[in-house]
Amino acid sequence: MTRFARLLRPLAAFAASSSIAASSSSARAADGESRPPAPVEADLPPPSARAAHLIAGAATTAVWYGGALGASYIWPEAPGATDLRIPIAGPWIALGETGCAEDEPDCSVVIVVLRAVLTAIDGVGQAGGLLILGEGLFLPTRERSAERTKTPEFAIAPSAAPAGKNGIGLGLRGVF
Repeated sequence: MTRFARLLRPLAAFAASSSIAASSSSARAADGESRPPAPVEADLPPPSARAAHLIAGAATTAVWYGGALGASYIWPEAPGATDLRIPIAGPWIALGETGCAEDEPDCSVVIVVLRAVLTAIDGVGQAGGLLILGEGLFLPTRERSAERTKTPEFAIAPSAAPAGKNGIGLGLRGVF
């Protein structure tokens, strides 16, 4: 057996096994086995989940941006400090300017690395908030039930419980 044939044997075995795997997966796809099932209405979150995601995403982005903004004012002489005042993209721009300030003779590598790590974490936090916000925008939810879409019905009626010595109570009841 030549040296070239010994090199080709593992490649031929890999090609044969991949073609078998590809043909079996395409056969399953033709049968419809590999398709994920359509989401059932009961599996979807309620419509209020969309608002919760939007609020959580905006709050997450705002909190992480607040941290970057505060750091830019606490250490204004740090390289890239003014870039941290830009929402979302600021930490990534500042990360490119990581280093020692020109007027800092005792610059420590530990401080530079720590500042770079914290800037990257802040950028990930702001981007994560945007992703949560985006998920809230495109989140599929179940439909509101028919009874919840009715016009609210209100009624004011005297209550059976006494409300003091010479008074009666009024109660509000209905579908809200």
